[in-house]
Amino acid sequence: MTDRATITTIRRDLRHTWRPFFGRFGNLTPVQVATIRPVLSGANVIVMAPTASGKTEAVVAPVAEQHMQERWQGLAVVYVVPTRALANDTLKRIGGPLEDMGLRAVLKHSDRSHLPENLDWLITTPESLDSLICRRPHIFARLRAILLDEIHLLDGTYRGDQLRVLLTRLRDLSGNHFATHIISATLQDADKVAERYMSSYELIASTGGRSVDLHLATTHEEIYQIARKYGWKKVLYFCNKREMVETVADQLTPIWKPYPVVAHHGALNKRAREEAEQILNESPRAVGVATGTLEVGIDIGDIDLVVLAEPPWSLSALMQRIGRGCRRSGRIQAAAIINSPDDQAHIEAMFEAIKEGQLGVAPYEADFSVGVQQALSIVFQHRGTGASDDDLKRMLTVLMTPSLTEQILLHLQHREWIERQGDRWFTTMMLIDEAERGNIHTNIPDTQNYRVFDVESNNEIGQIAGLFDDVFLLNGQAWQVIDINSTMIRVRRFRGKANAALFKRHIQAGRYFYLLPPSLKALIRNR
Repeated sequence: MTDRATITTIRRDLRHTWRPFFGRFGNLTPVQVATIRPVLSGANVIVMAPTASGKTEAVVAPVAEQHMQERWQGLAVVYVVPTRALANDTLKRIGGPLEDMGLRAVLKHSDRSHLPENLDWLITTPESLDSLICRRPHIFARLRAILLDEIHLLDGTYRGDQLRVLLTRLRDLSGNHFATHIISATLQDADKVAERYMSSYELIASTGGRSVDLHLATTHEEIYQIARKYGWKKVLYFCNKREMVETVADQLTPIWKPYPVVAHHGALNKRAREEAEQILNESPRAVGVATGTLEVGIDIGDIDLVVLAEPPWSLSALMQRIGRGCRRSGRIQAAAIINSPDDQAHIEAMFEAIKEGQLGVAPYEADFSVGVQQALSIVFQHRGTGASDDDLKRMLTVLMTPSLTEQILLHLQHREWIERQGDRWFTTMMLIDEAERGNIHTNIPDTQNYRVFDVESNNEIGQIAGLFDDVFLLNGQAWQVIDINSTMIRVRRFRGKANAALFKRHIQAGRYFYLLPPSLKALIRNR
């Protein structure tokens, strides 16, 4: 069948959704052609494709078509994203077409706490989904599809482990009748990732990533001159920490005056973040400075140049950041501020790793502290009747053996978080108080900062935050991780070549690591 004939057939199959989702384009991208019909056929899919390839619509449109044709009732589709900002942007992107079809999509995250009774699609984060499962479990009884977007930012972390258990809990609530679809950038081992979230699936991978031009500079003024030379009008800086965002934005304001310079990070309130996004999207010339909050999805228009104000601590973060640039072009323009020879060597090695496709990943190991959080969440969900011992062990089996779950439950009982009556577990006042503060639904620690110590001098050399590789840069020096716990990283100076094999993400312990039995804490630390 020719491409034209294929698209004609797909258009006929999408009788409700073609015009709302694809009418203004009149055509489909390769990933859309490959994805739409498997979804319509009822298959679970994992879709891997570069930024701006249309992979979101490739999954959303056929799911919406199923919704209309099969006349799903109630809350039928849950769309899970990593961040509030991406949730907001997703609603802007798909909410209008769904509304044109008579379907109502709503947001639920920490900035949008209210949830109406009548809704068809829910866009949310793992933490808010956890809260809803505890507080309004009945709304998931008719769930027919769940979409997991940007899974590469969650998988292999405590948030991905939480999501795995939440899927088990949703299957209980819905009678196991929903399809699961994963949307992601390129994954090193897509099959292993998919198997963590669903039992059967079809893998759809789109190649054709964009090439990258790297420009090196030592000052912000040099970056400004580079942008002027090439006529680049939209520039997006990335920093590792919020404090650095504010510092860099302040430094850039006089350089770029009278053009706007805006900051974007998680400590800003919702209105400030949305104003920054609007300026970047609508101003003819503007500069943004952000942490990882703008790494994914948010609609900020086409960015001419992505600047790394400091080297990212992980290869995955670098890929996300430069992927924001030149979305309408076949080439990405990236620049890096270089402060030392180590900076330059590390940055060049990271870009070479991306070029060669050497995306080293650490072996997956479940975060047992998520077992603590999910045990508390499940017991709270069943606070009237109690949660059965067998159900708790079954729901957590995606992360750990029943014997490990038993250790966690007994330790939580000893710490007076839960209490046992027969074969059921019940809440205590300590757990109820924690739940009323909303804390039991998240595995994200109160602070993401880690103190970094040099094992050779035993001196503290600084702090890092977020996800980091086995080798990272701090204070102008490359360091290699020796060991890590929930608050501290011990490192030694790295004196070799920072090649791709060393770019391995380290798993970080979740919020409730402190409530693990001592034997499990030791097991994690010795991994």
